Amino acid sequence: MSVQIIYLISSFILTTILGKFVIPILRRLKVGQSEREDGPRSHLRKQGTPTMGGIMMMITIIVFTAIVCLHQKDFEAVKPILMISIAILGFGLVGFVDDFKKVVLHNTEGLNPKLKMLGLLIVSSIYTIFLMQYTNIGTDIFIPFAGITLSLPTWLYIPFTIFVMLSATNAVNLTDGIDGLAASVSAIMITALSILAMKLGNVEISIFGAIVVGSCLGFLMYNFHKAKVMMGDTGSLLLRRGDF
Repeated sequence: MSVQIIYLISSFILTTILGKFVIPILRRLKVGQSEREDGPRSHLRKQGTPTMGGIMMMITIIVFTAIVCLHQKDFEAVKPILMISIAILGFGLVGFVDDFKKVVLHNTEGLNPKLKMLGLLIVSSIYTIFLMQYTNIGTDIFIPFAGITLSLPTWLYIPFTIFVMLSATNAVNLTDGIDGLAASVSAIMITALSILAMKLGNVEISIFGAIVVGSCLGFLMYNFHKAKVMMGDTGSLLLRRGDF
């Protein structure tokens, strides 16, 4: 059995177990979903469903990232995983603050959009600068299907990378309104990216992808119709960055 499969199954089991404890705690704290009145009428039925379930995935990712790093003991080998996990957790933290305002302070608008984008900008900037300073990936941009590779100057590559990250931040968020949709779509996408990483010989990235996929599948055990928990922005922003 490949190491990727082991981590996938393990992260699935841990997330599933966490759901048994996290969801009752969220119910006890009355951390319920708040639906916008100007949204689809069908979504009003979700009012009160425990949200911030992305915490389950976040804990799983932290635990298994730590296990991978401790097992490897080689900073150069685990550097890619550390970079991506820090970016994921940073995005997830911004989502957590947004959720906190919605469900604890009962503000359906959540975090001020400008402050939200500022938080995402800070995380994206740190990630991109770290990527440039401590890896040898270069500044080449490959355009799929066209077979074209563009070599960008550093002064253009950094803002371009930050722009791409910020422009896609709400991709998962917008699919989170339907039970099971965000986690299932993300699991499929990240599986494909993990397989691609394996083909390119990037074992550490494929392992990290397996961890995220396993956490998505574990979360789905409680998120299929009728959902017992919603991931909230804590999970959707985390998974947005989880799509590498």
